[in-house]
Amino acid sequence: MKIVDRYLTFAFLKIFLICFISLTGLYVVIHLFTNLDEIVEISDATGSMKDTLFAFYGPRVLDFFDRMAGVLILISGIFAIAMMQRRREMTAVQAAGVGKFRLVRPIVLASIVILVLSVLNREYLLPKYEDQLTRTAQNWVTDDAIGMSITKDHNTGILFRGEELEPAQERIREPIVQLPIYLSDTISRMNAEYGYLKPADRNHPAGITMHNVTKPDNLLDVPNMKIGDKTIVYTPRDVSWLKPNQCFVVTDINLKQLAYGQEDSGYESLNEMIVSAKQPSQWYSRGKRIAIHSRILRPVMDLVLLLLGLPLIVSQTNKNLLAAAGISVGVILLVQVTTLGSQSLGSLSIINSAALAAWMPAIIFIPLASLSMRTLKN
Repeated sequence: MKIVDRYLTFAFLKIFLICFISLTGLYVVIHLFTNLDEIVEISDATGSMKDTLFAFYGPRVLDFFDRMAGVLILISGIFAIAMMQRRREMTAVQAAGVGKFRLVRPIVLASIVILVLSVLNREYLLPKYEDQLTRTAQNWVTDDAIGMSITKDHNTGILFRGEELEPAQERIREPIVQLPIYLSDTISRMNAEYGYLKPADRNHPAGITMHNVTKPDNLLDVPNMKIGDKTIVYTPRDVSWLKPNQCFVVTDINLKQLAYGQEDSGYESLNEMIVSAKQPSQWYSRGKRIAIHSRILRPVMDLVLLLLGLPLIVSQTNKNLLAAAGISVGVILLVQVTTLGSQSLGSLSIINSAALAAWMPAIIFIPLASLSMRTLKN
């Protein structure tokens, strides 16, 4: 590695670490003082403030790195070049015969290393801390009930709602099961006091047992409900293993999906996302398919951010660091707005293909990044 490569790599990594540590520290301090009473209570329950802070904020630092890596490599790369220009080092390096394209190479290589670490963090570390990351300071040491998302089983058309979800007991408080008309033309919904998630056994597939059914009030007169030859709702009129006030609704929706909805918690590995999407209840979930494509594409788009921004600052003769900051913000906003807009159009089915909705930003910006980098060879 030549001296200029070492110099630029060191400058890039130094700026990256300073930005990351500063922003992470700011996040931790603000969050800590906002939730100070709860953190103190947690430390009293666990017996150690140091262990509490490490257990609570350690996974969140990893999550912050995952979310900010792409933005920080762009900011670090642009400011590393801008500082060289400000000190007139760029002129000296180019006078020595080092071209612009060759100059930015160590920054690109260092960015790829950081993005690889980000992918490893996203796929192997964050899934291990999913429980800690989805808990708040208010429910850190308890198994209290949490809010339940409205979740649709796309295989049967049944919609599940509930007052609260008790994860420790795998129980739903006051569940409401909304039935499609092709399943029953006389009963539109079923209400109960509790619902318990049950695995498949010799009597039934996986599903939810409804206890103390309050609607319909004539449950003993209601027959099993079927789609084709497959029984979807079991009632005590037709099966002996149910009590008079119970019914059983077949679904492969799991506890995590009931808690977080179709988009899950956001901390699954790519493999877990694919396995979840293959479940019959998720076959028609556009949001999940877009999320899978976006996960695959994410490191590519993080690198594209850098490749779009670097040529803009290298070609600038203005040595003002505010101009560098403006370029960073402009590139980030352009890519993020395009990405969110494309995904939203896909979720609303305005863009029919989930794959196209996720890959549209890449189709737009990869050629632009390639053309932008080509200008450095001139």
